[in-house]
Amino acid sequence: MAMMSVEKRGITYASIFHALIHVVELAYGVVLIAIADELGVTLLVLGVLANVFGLAYGITALPIGVLADRISATRLLGFSSLMIGVAAVVVSLAQGTIALGVGLCVLGVALGVFHPVANAFVSRIATKMGLGFAYLGIGGNLGIAVGPIVIGAIAAGTSWRTAYLVLAVPCVILGLLFLRFREGSEASSGNAPKHLETAPTSLREFLAPLVLVVVLGVLNGLIYRGVVTFLPTHLSMNVQLGLAGIDPVMLAGSFATFALLFGVVGQFIGGWLCDRWSSEGIVLLATAITVPALMLVWGMGDALLLASAAFFAFFHFMTQPVFNALVSAYTPVLLRGRMFGFYFFTNIAIGSFSATGLGYIADTRGIEMVFLVCAAFALAAAGLSVPLVIWARKRKRHSQVVGIE
Repeated sequence: MAMMSVEKRGITYASIFHALIHVVELAYGVVLIAIADELGVTLLVLGVLANVFGLAYGITALPIGVLADRISATRLLGFSSLMIGVAAVVVSLAQGTIALGVGLCVLGVALGVFHPVANAFVSRIATKMGLGFAYLGIGGNLGIAVGPIVIGAIAAGTSWRTAYLVLAVPCVILGLLFLRFREGSEASSGNAPKHLETAPTSLREFLAPLVLVVVLGVLNGLIYRGVVTFLPTHLSMNVQLGLAGIDPVMLAGSFATFALLFGVVGQFIGGWLCDRWSSEGIVLLATAITVPALMLVWGMGDALLLASAAFFAFFHFMTQPVFNALVSAYTPVLLRGRMFGFYFFTNIAIGSFSATGLGYIADTRGIEMVFLVCAAFALAAAGLSVPLVIWARKRKRHSQVVGIE
């Protein structure tokens, strides 16, 4: 697909920002061990702080979604990126758990601007919506995959505080680039993408599937927050491979990067497929496969554990561009910012509570049990995907009948 210059530049900026968002987000999980050692706190306390961070991250999406339908997307993204840079500095200076919690809360608010704004932005300028979300998702997954090893390397060589300071620099630079993006240029890329011409004009017809997509997003959020918070530590504790003596933070980041790189491939394939196949069917298939994948993460060790984590990442992240495409397909164009705001509010805010609950489980039952609980969430998601597929097939048959008549 040959994208026009404004479309290409907009999606490129948004994808780079998505990478930075997740590098910053995952930094906390990677340096968890170092923070625990320095501040002398338990995994439960650090899980609660992750909960505060995730809750701020998610709650911000709700009001920002309304603004995303009224204010220039690139301006909002520019201010968000600058605010993340400032918040990263605040976290790096925290001297106790209360100060750290405040810093993480501010950081969560800054991060929370991105998803509703960027997804509505891409849905409006991408010529092929599935592929547009795939590129956006690839940016995020590269951040998710590469972030842990980069943060681990910086923290191992210096300190976890320096890692947060380093992250502030690209955020400030990208923020300035977004603010220089010509005002209103996102709406001037030439002919409107064809999918905008066939977008629904009312939410009423699509209310039932939208509710299902939101609930599935919540379950995915519970899984995601639990995995990104505790997977690096789980891998560093249970994958040996003759690497004794290596800094545990570096080890956590390296193993997590290897596993999560498979999510990059999953993102692209998911976005590519949803322009060609039934998005609802892809959701059912991918969520069903994550159930055994998470059970393998729970039960395996060493190389098999690493392979299981990669297997999970591939299918879990495959669903993300598909869910974004479904939200767009079920929502009128002028309401997409608000709908993405609500979707990411429920996904991230409610999902944040898994950090506290799973932190308690990690402390009392062992960190590996986190992934068995996440498998139960995935099983529930697979079950709820079935009525979504049934609804889509009934609607398709009805459309064919109306077309024949």
